Amino acid sequence: MNLKSVVSISVMVWMSIFGGVSAAQAASGDDAMTQERLEATLTPLLSGIMKADHIPGTAVVVTKDNRIVFSKGYGYADMEKQIPVNPAQTVMRIGSLTKSITAAAVMQLQEQGKLSMDKNINTYLTSFKVPLYKNHPITLHQLLTHTAGLDEAIYHLAAQSPDKVIPAGSFLRQYLDKQPPVREPGTEYAYSNAGVGLASFLIEQVTGGTLETYMKHSLFDPLQMPSASLLHQENDRNMAKSYQYQKGKYQEIPYSYLNLPGAGALSVIPDEWAHYMMALLNEGGYREQHILKRTSINEMQARQFTEHPDVEGVGYGLFRNRLKSGLLSLSHTGDIDGYSAKMELIPKYRLGIFVVSNAVSSGKPLRDQVTDAIVRLLPEEQKQAAPIVSTPSPDLEQYVRTYTIGLGPQHGWGKWFRWLGGRNFEVQSTGKSLLVNGVFPEGSGSEQTKTYIPAGTGLFRDKDSGDFIWFHRQHGPWKLTFIQGVTIKEEPPFVQQPSTLLAVYAGVGLLWIFITIIALARSLLRLMLRKRPHGPGHVGCIAAVFSVFLIGQFLYGNSQVMTFGYPAWYAWGFSSLPFLASAAAIALVVRTASLHRSNPAQHRLVMYGRYLLALLSFGYTFFLFYWNMLSIHFS
Repeated sequence: MNLKSVVSISVMVWMSIFGGVSAAQAASGDDAMTQERLEATLTPLLSGIMKADHIPGTAVVVTKDNRIVFSKGYGYADMEKQIPVNPAQTVMRIGSLTKSITAAAVMQLQEQGKLSMDKNINTYLTSFKVPLYKNHPITLHQLLTHTAGLDEAIYHLAAQSPDKVIPAGSFLRQYLDKQPPVREPGTEYAYSNAGVGLASFLIEQVTGGTLETYMKHSLFDPLQMPSASLLHQENDRNMAKSYQYQKGKYQEIPYSYLNLPGAGALSVIPDEWAHYMMALLNEGGYREQHILKRTSINEMQARQFTEHPDVEGVGYGLFRNRLKSGLLSLSHTGDIDGYSAKMELIPKYRLGIFVVSNAVSSGKPLRDQVTDAIVRLLPEEQKQAAPIVSTPSPDLEQYVRTYTIGLGPQHGWGKWFRWLGGRNFEVQSTGKSLLVNGVFPEGSGSEQTKTYIPAGTGLFRDKDSGDFIWFHRQHGPWKLTFIQGVTIKEEPPFVQQPSTLLAVYAGVGLLWIFITIIALARSLLRLMLRKRPHGPGHVGCIAAVFSVFLIGQFLYGNSQVMTFGYPAWYAWGFSSLPFLASAAAIALVVRTASLHRSNPAQHRLVMYGRYLLALLSFGYTFFLFYWNMLSIHFS
């Protein structure tokens, strides 16, 4: 046998051994994500969900390595004109997915030495400073991991037209002046639009230009994303419209304009967003361009904060989770004006999934059902993960109690949301697991009972969804944390419970309305009997003013406080009505005392009744003042 034959045979043997392994490895990922297999999986699934949940249009894009392996639109981008969704042409809003690309921009500037994750952010701010919580500075690391301790921002986050948009710097200055930080930075996760909005403003501070300009030059252009923009694109002929289904028909949702664009304003063509996913999965590179170094990509994807050592936690602009098979998953979601989006990355297979719709689901989000269906095609997902073994624990009883959720800011407008939407979670023990009953933050909106199995110290895992909760206590009441969600405390004393505060607000409010109705009925009766009409008097005026305020608050104030905020006539005029009622109460006290001095024989019960009503007026005004419902705030 000559040398050439020997070499040929050796090559064939080498290829059969090592080439076969490589082929098997490739098949394990590539064969699972073929156009045909994805089509067969997704088309019937989406057809059923979109019909059941009345979702007009959806785009799904799947990337593998450095290419798009699946891209398809379902339904309509414009119902009226019957324009179909085209993932290569239709522009969609992606909401908080913007936060991920904002984090990438921050990482770029860290590479350039212009920003540092661990520096006090006040070193970068020139026009205003962030108040400190007990002298603890805030860092970019904390802003990007939602652990900066900022108060919840819900007021005037967006405008209804471009001309009413507030520049990010002006918005943040007003927000921080009225709503300083509420907890020590780095200690607790609390999802924060204001935090990432502040991080994006730092980009403007250190570059000297607008966020849009930086993003376009440093990210959108290198990634070949010409459609991507943080500016309003309502008039773009390729822009999809969003809808809600009410009373048997689709109603278009108005476009909003964010004051913190870096937290959720991005619009983009789905196929172009896929370029960003490929960069995240290919060490920062897309084709010939590198937006980030490999070390920065690793930093974004690494666990930067976790609420419990046994859960994956968050990176920078990415949430870390483990699939049932144990595979690491990186994801982020976004919701804005009816648009609903999700990005999920599986680093091991360099697999990227992007789903975006122009309406939201009523139950389990469409985006989650789609990503779940795709990852189930992976080889590891075909294997059954080891079942979670539950063991009796004598310590389970310590978690059995009532926990109260009251979401809302601690300062500024909307403080009353902490009790207006308050609700309880009842925790019970079966000896081997915990039963938790309540309206879950990420649930369907109705009351549910879920079973959680021990998974670590104070850590429990939902036996169905795999979601974690964590019970913990440190020098105070017990807390229940929904991992990558919210932290709530055990039920407060009776006088501080949301139900008690709501009862005070509604009960006294109904009393004012009842007194107003009685006063009007008396006046109407005297008019019908052709008797000399009496004026409403101080009591009638007090009740009428409170009644008008409460009806206005119910019909307008509670719905408008979020997002767009109040016009000046409401914030400074209408919201001052209770002060007018208190002024009338002072006049009532003075008049009652004067009448008593001039006529000591006056009926004491009537006199004490007027004093009591005046006292109730003062107390109710203070109640409204304390909860920041008036033009002047307590906090």
